[in-house]
Amino acid sequence: MTRPPSGGSEPAAPPPDGVEVRPASPADARDALRLIGDVAAEGRYIRTEEVRWTVREMRKRYRRSWTTEEATIVAVADGRLIGSLGLSREPNPVTRHVASLGMAVAEDWRSRGVGAALLAEAFRWARWAGVEKLALTVYPGNDRARGLYVKFGFAEEGRLSGHSKKRHGYEDEVVMGRWL
Repeated sequence: MTRPPSGGSEPAAPPPDGVEVRPASPADARDALRLIGDVAAEGRYIRTEEVRWTVREMRKRYRRSWTTEEATIVAVADGRLIGSLGLSREPNPVTRHVASLGMAVAEDWRSRGVGAALLAEAFRWARWAGVEKLALTVYPGNDRARGLYVKFGFAEEGRLSGHSKKRHGYEDEVVMGRWL
């Protein structure tokens, strides 16, 4: 079997004025934990409901935030971390061409181009790392994120029924993918 066709090109997505998008650094650890905690507290957008990482663990992870195996990309405005996107390449040889991603954007910065700028940088990393496909899951009710992913060429590939057991009950996850 041959590789499926390329997903085409993604839209240009420069960061909004005053926003810097770059690889994470150890100095970002505390702010990243705060952002993830804030988004997790909303209980609707990411799997995590409780941040369990320590600042020390995050600093260690961020020392090598741009390798061929993984990347963490952040968006910063006025010294505040307002977005984060993590990518992780699949370790198994038969799925090594795939990297999974997860993203969080501060509530007051959503629908302002931060997610698009983070995704554009994720595609840059994926091409640099030799990744052929990006994959993610998103909750069915997260219409803004799903719309952004579709804009970047992601297609729905399936649904994991009741995959997340959240405080409010079981929730499906929509599986999306995009060939580069």
